[in-house]
Amino acid sequence: MTALLLSGIAATAAVSASLTAAVIPLLRRARVIDVPEDRSLHRLPVPRGGGLAIVLAASLATWAAILAAVRQHGTVHTMTRLDVALMGMATVLALALLGLIEDLFSVSVRTRLVLQLTLGAGLGLVAHSAFEVSLWWTPAVCLGTAALVNATNFMDGANGLACSHALMTSLWYVQVAIVAPVPGLELVMVSVAGACLGFLPFNSPRAKVFLGDSGSYALGGAWAFAVTACLAQGVAVEAALAPVLVLLADTGYTLWMRMRAGQCWYEPHRLHVYQRLACAGWPHWASALLVTLAAASCSALAAGSLLTSSRLWIPRAAMAGVLVLYLRMPAFIGAPNPFPALRRAR
Repeated sequence: MTALLLSGIAATAAVSASLTAAVIPLLRRARVIDVPEDRSLHRLPVPRGGGLAIVLAASLATWAAILAAVRQHGTVHTMTRLDVALMGMATVLALALLGLIEDLFSVSVRTRLVLQLTLGAGLGLVAHSAFEVSLWWTPAVCLGTAALVNATNFMDGANGLACSHALMTSLWYVQVAIVAPVPGLELVMVSVAGACLGFLPFNSPRAKVFLGDSGSYALGGAWAFAVTACLAQGVAVEAALAPVLVLLADTGYTLWMRMRAGQCWYEPHRLHVYQRLACAGWPHWASALLVTLAAASCSALAAGSLLTSSRLWIPRAAMAGVLVLYLRMPAFIGAPNPFPALRRAR
């Protein structure tokens, strides 16, 4: 099983790298370029929309695995096990399309949010059918999807951050899918892991291309699907959420502090924890590594809940401690605190 998973990741990585190399000149010719703004951490224009390579590579890998399974086991037997994988890829593709529209055209915040909630509601309704869970899951999945998509998008601001976090996160969900088990989840997550691995050298340490909204939305959709599938199959909450907690914590903390300071919460900014670290002199790779290590630490602490039905409070408290340490990192290194200044400006 391990050799099969590793070969799947390696093959998908090779496809993703090839597609990324091919799509960069196309993005340049189409003038899909991220021009630096006040909130940007980069100084030179860089093509955006490279996340399309990740989406295409993951989709090709998933469909190749499905076709191979159909050939080996037969259509009916296969589809009863892979409906979850198809639900996951449909979610990723739908949100990637929404992100592509945002990359190519200007979409208002309200329209964007409505479409995210609509797709989240669709995921909730499909989960209701696939997992036979209560229909009351739909509003929670709807809101959770929008939260994860936006958190992933907001955290995609430093070279290598979103992809390195995605690589670790998808590998965690592969483990959860095998141990819990959550059939179908591992197929999508192996594809996502391989696709991100192939894209990462083009995005770090010096970015030749950015994910763009098409890539970050797709990754957010992958996490929404993974969390939904895990919770529907009875996985402990801390295990289902472990690797994405750092995204939600950074985004939620920054949003709360900005609202508390009286700043318009939806305006562009550079006040996320990882952005403040970069502005204080940290290289992009260091900020990306910190986020990935925080996610890995939370996942390691949650690993025990996969092996027991007991809900242990010590790992949960330790996970909270990891997140607090992450949020306090700018203060630890002496980075300026912008929030008191914002409150006085009010």
